[in-house]
Amino acid sequence: MKLIEQIDRHEVLKRWAIGEVYSEFFIPLYESQREKTLDMLLSGNHYLEREGIDQVLEVKQSLVDSLSKYIKWYKAILEINKSDLDMVYTLQLPGWERNTGGSYLIADAARKIQKVPYLDKRVAAIYDSLQKKEVKLEGITLLAVDKIGPYVAVEGNGRLTSIYMAQQLEKLDLIDNNQIEITLGLY
Repeated sequence: MKLIEQIDRHEVLKRWAIGEVYSEFFIPLYESQREKTLDMLLSGNHYLEREGIDQVLEVKQSLVDSLSKYIKWYKAILEINKSDLDMVYTLQLPGWERNTGGSYLIADAARKIQKVPYLDKRVAAIYDSLQKKEVKLEGITLLAVDKIGPYVAVEGNGRLTSIYMAQQLEKLDLIDNNQIEITLGLY
């Protein structure tokens, strides 16, 4: 993991919201609102960004609120290699318990879902979109005690599982330079 620069909580939430604009968790009244919301998030205007963040992350507000205000946030580079990805855990939620066989490791979820895609139709859909290069990687958010890991994926579990399936299991070369910019929170 390579730290790029320290960022504030607003930037973390903005990046998270950008990653969620096209997910099934953000359900605007009108489909055209997705583009308007993305425009707000990319506007550079703090108040418009805040409005966009609130719209997109409303359904995940309890998760957002659970993040300590004392976490130091960074833009960081996650190497898409086996050793780094093998240290990424999912949130301890029932669906991820099933997907990982109780280990909560992204790698285990990728192996199980590769064999049984209907185990998690959402991840299978993300994997298909990843192959078409239609997945926004911005907003993947990890937490750790230090930059060498292990890490917990607070946001982006499905995308990371799909990346593992593609890059490590299928040996596809879908990620530029085998690295992605993520958000890393350090306690």
